[in-house]
Amino acid sequence: MERNLSTQIMGRYFSQLGKKELSCQCRKKIYAEYRCILANAQDIGKRNPLLSAYVMAAWFIAMNRKSGLSPEENYQLLMDGLRSSRIFRMTMGDADHYLDPKRIEKQTKWAESTQKRRYEEDWVVNLLPGNGEYDLGYDYLECGICKLCRREGCPELAKYLCRLDFMFAETMGLHLERTSTLAEGGNKCDFRFSRKKQSDAGPIKKTPV
Repeated sequence: MERNLSTQIMGRYFSQLGKKELSCQCRKKIYAEYRCILANAQDIGKRNPLLSAYVMAAWFIAMNRKSGLSPEENYQLLMDGLRSSRIFRMTMGDADHYLDPKRIEKQTKWAESTQKRRYEEDWVVNLLPGNGEYDLGYDYLECGICKLCRREGCPELAKYLCRLDFMFAETMGLHLERTSTLAEGGNKCDFRFSRKKQSDAGPIKKTPV
């Protein structure tokens, strides 16, 4: 993958998330490994809406190689860092943004483009419009994160990144239902997003760990 300003900025951003828990030297080693992973990674398109997820996967792989922590500890460190990040919350937006018709129109075109399989390590996605049971659905038939982890010889790490999807949905004020993931042997990842109902208000449920 070609190194560009976006991957540099995201790498610097992720390196700040564990600033309190990881030493400066450790974070430098992780960043160097992250750059090596991306240098060997396949191109998935500069305007791919899942580029940040792909880059985060590269960072998580680098963490597991250089931090000295277990995958579970690295996952917790990454999740806690994102949760406490104001930049992350601003970037994610809210349910109105995620379910905006104009955004869904763009996402539909992107999902259709993935069917051409132009990029080897890209996702292949079907977008499902709301049907009364949910407001927006995705069926991921191929996953860029799984492909990256598999090529890097650590397919077992992909399932940790899958867990973050529930926290992402919670941050946006959405409810996510999912019954299977490619990372754990399913034939697809079936995302079903719904707006949280008024009756759902109450104590925030802990993200699955």
